[in-house]
Amino acid sequence: MKRDRSDWLCVARACFRTPAPLCTAVTASLQLARAAFPRRVLRQRWIRYQIDLADTPTAPPHVRLTRVTDPIIGALRQRPDRAETSFKSGLRFWDEGLRRAYIWLGPDGPLCIQWLLLPEDNRQLRRLNGWAGMYPPLPRGTGQVENLFAFSAGRLSSVTADFEHALYDEARRAGLQMLVTHVHESDRAARAWAEGAGWRPYGTITRYQLGWPPLLARSVYVHRDDTPRRAAAAAPAEELARMRLPRNWSEGTPSTAAGS
Repeated sequence: MKRDRSDWLCVARACFRTPAPLCTAVTASLQLARAAFPRRVLRQRWIRYQIDLADTPTAPPHVRLTRVTDPIIGALRQRPDRAETSFKSGLRFWDEGLRRAYIWLGPDGPLCIQWLLLPEDNRQLRRLNGWAGMYPPLPRGTGQVENLFAFSAGRLSSVTADFEHALYDEARRAGLQMLVTHVHESDRAARAWAEGAGWRPYGTITRYQLGWPPLLARSVYVHRDDTPRRAAAAAPAEELARMRLPRNWSEGTPSTAAGS
């Protein structure tokens, strides 16, 4: 499937399809402001990834995902790992009305959980408090996965890989042909795992936090469609298959700590 390759400029909850030269000019201006006022202009960057569902295998027959419900969320809120960053981010998605999530329930408890966003969620994504700019409108046929979390019983890469393949099946059943996600640029282990699992980097998201009143806490997001640098030392595929999956390789509501 050919993906929509537009660049986007997002301010607060508004997103605008933006020509590449304008994105370049905006980025240059924000970089100059950051150089002049490093304490007032903070920056974070994520790598954008995509995967074509036509190229992904089907799930093993023993993997059965369950659509998450309010009772399941209620039980998950009682778990000791509820304080994990990606897990909390997923719960915030639920509280914001994004209710399409899938969980793999094993005989001894939950193994993995992840959110699947569809184009029909675009309006709800615009309402996200503080992070709406991370999510430009999803085009038809494209979905987004967020907040993959492996519980203690599912931390091995083989378990998470099986879960992902089952989620791809759910995405295909929902009429999707392509999935996208993003990973913080500093998380080399998560990026290596994603690329080893077949995700391809295709651009960047840069968030600039502007600290001038009345723009306090105002953020500008620049979504670029380009060729970012790959992980400097990606492991061979056979080694990646044996790696333990980072707890939160996809963060839908990222940390507020600014990157450098």
